[in-house]
Amino acid sequence: MTGMKRKIAASVLVFVYINLLPYLSRLHGGWDWAAQYLPDTGHLLFGLIFFQAFASLPSVPIIATIWLGKLGRVGFVLSLLTATAFLAYWHHDYDLASDAQAAIGLIFIPIYTCTPTLLAAVVGVGISFGLKRIKGEVNRRARTSD
Repeated sequence: MTGMKRKIAASVLVFVYINLLPYLSRLHGGWDWAAQYLPDTGHLLFGLIFFQAFASLPSVPIIATIWLGKLGRVGFVLSLLTATAFLAYWHHDYDLASDAQAAIGLIFIPIYTCTPTLLAAVVGVGISFGLKRIKGEVNRRARTSD
């Protein structure tokens, strides 16, 4: 598999994982608790598209680190862990039946998750860049001292 195909496959895998995470984090409460996020049968297609359009937002910084190559490896791990932690924490006990306006939270949870995920990606890329620079400095000194 070429590098481009691996990046595409990893991007699709991250996209699917982030979109399934709200449902997976609710499985501890049983099927009824997880199915609370599914729209009624009359609006199933539009409801799923609408929910997944917002639910996929945190995958954008993670997928961006995949396309950075070696420089984005630490950023990928940090941003994936950050998005998983925030999404699982906020979705695992979010009760849609608690209030008539509770469904609005399904839009804001992914939006609020984007900021720490992007920050983790930037910090991870910065760490990778710093390590690469330190490694290059060490290698340059080793070559000049010989």
